Amino acid sequence: MFDLIVCLLLLVGISACVAEFYFVAAYVHSGFGKYPPFFPSFGKMKKVCLLEAEKYLRAAEGRLKIADLGCGSGSLLIPLAKKFPNHEFYGYDWDVVPFAIASFRARHLKNIRLFCKDFTKTDFVKADLILIFGGKKLFAEWGENFIASLRPGTQIISEVFPLPQLKPLAEIETPSYGMPLKVYIYQTTKKRLAK
Repeated sequence: MFDLIVCLLLLVGISACVAEFYFVAAYVHSGFGKYPPFFPSFGKMKKVCLLEAEKYLRAAEGRLKIADLGCGSGSLLIPLAKKFPNHEFYGYDWDVVPFAIASFRARHLKNIRLFCKDFTKTDFVKADLILIFGGKKLFAEWGENFIASLRPGTQIISEVFPLPQLKPLAEIETPSYGMPLKVYIYQTTKKRLAK
């Protein structure tokens, strides 16, 4: 029994060291915090994001292109792609670990394409709906170019972080596990740009 406890404690210790190493390496690889760390959508925040995306997709006519920037392990992208097989879904993540998880989870879905790359160097002018998990630093450095590159009418659902360049259509409180989180809904038009 003592040997089993020692083995379990050793396993927990090794797992904690591997996780810590991963988070430090990911922080350095992200340009020292340019991109937020892997943070899967969860709780009320995930439900609200899915609900808002589903409302938009149900009301749409024709085949839409949906981009998930910072898709992580696919916690939003995969359920939406399963529910709406007639639309095209594109997931982007800079981190190879969540990208590998998402790739494995989406391996049987024909309407998803995943990319392990810096999405700030990609053009989203053809996207109809964008899901994004960014960050203050990322939005401050890249947000204006991102918004300017989108066509009018593009819907954006941002988890946790507001886009300072746009006025939100809605801010939805999504407290989860004691954290005061929000989901921000935007639609690009020339008139809604904040100055």
